[in-house]
Formats: sequence, C-alpha cells, structure tokens
Amino acid sequence: MKNLLIIGARGFGREVYQLAKRCSQNQKNFVIKGFLDDKYDALNQFDEYPPIIDSVENYIPQKDDVFICALGNVHEKIKYSELILNKGGQFITLVCPKALVPKAVKLGVGCIVGYNAILSPEVKVGDFVTIMTQSVIGHDCTIGNWCHLGPFVFLGGHVQVDKKVQINVRATVIPGIKIGENSTVGAASVVIRDVKPGTAVFGNPAKKIQ
Repeated sequence: MKNLLIIGARGFGREVYQLAKRCSQNQKNFVIKGFLDDKYDALNQFDEYPPIIDSVENYIPQKDDVFICALGNVHEKIKYSELILNKGGQFITLVCPKALVPKAVKLGVGCIVGYNAILSPEVKVGDFVTIMTQSVIGHDCTIGNWCHLGPFVFLGGHVQVDKKVQINVRATVIPGIKIGENSTVGAASVVIRDVKPGTAVFGNPAKKIQ
C-alpha cells in the first residue's frame, strides 16, 4: 500500500483530494497521507482534510510515498514537482472513475484526469498533464508534458499541444491546430489558427495578446 502526498493544499489541492478519494475507493492501492504546502494554515478553516505535513522544500520522500501535484499554474507545477523528483520521489496518475478514457489512450505519469472528462481514441498525453472536469479531447490529439487544460476545454481531432501549455476554462481549439510550446490560451477563446510558441492568445477568434 502506497502513501499519497498531494503537492498544494489550496483550492485545487482540495479538489484533487476529493478526486484521490474516489480513485482510492476504486483502486485500493494507496491511502492519502496528507498535503505538502508552505502555507501551513491553508486548511485551518476546514475539518475534513488530512494534515499539511511539511513544505515541498523540506519534505524528504519516504519509502512508500507517491505524489501528485495539485498546482494549476504550469510553471509552479514544474518547479515543485521537480523539487520532489530531484529527491527521488515517484508520481502517480489519477483518473476519475467518472472520466471516459479508452484503452487506446496513452497517459504519462503524474497526470490528473478530472470528473466527466472524455478522451477519445488514440489520444497521447505526456507526463504531468492536468485535464480538468468536463474537458473533451478529440481523436488523435497529442498533449505534451506539463500542460494544464482547465474545465470544459474542447480540443478537436488531431490537435497538437506542445509542452508547458496552459489552456484555460471553456477554450475551444478546432481540429488540426498546433499550440506551440510555453503558450497560453485564454478563457472561452476559440482557436482557429496555429499558436506560435511562447505567445498568449485570447478571444473569438483567438488573437495574440502578448
């Protein structure tokens, strides 16, 4: 039996805790040990959560520990996950039992797939990717390492999302589009043309804003 530690005890951390509870009830191969966060009072107003054990910076992974990163910002996710990876920590993938993930989908390590998310056949998802609740990923899409897809995101078939991309809530990407590395798609945007690496786009149709 493994002991799961959740990196981040703020709002998204509490959401991931509820997801982990659902997964543990189904898989029965880990128990939730607690959170890692440097804001030690983040859960003081709540009663139902396990403790904040330590900060990510200070914690030393134990023999049976496994980790999941509950940080919604791509660059913070990279920073704090790599702190644990560099100490030898191992990450797991959490897939909500209410998500639709066919056997033909390939999922990397450290991923989070939320409630009612739908991944179509032949989707390839890299490591440390978050796909939040109600998002739909069309057939033959590829999503690179460290990406974050917010709730209700839609990717049409054959969309290619390079690594370190942040796609915010309710964004739509039409089929065949390429989203370049380290770029951002704003909330409720409709992407109808390729997004160059390192840019941010917003609107309907989505246009470069920086």
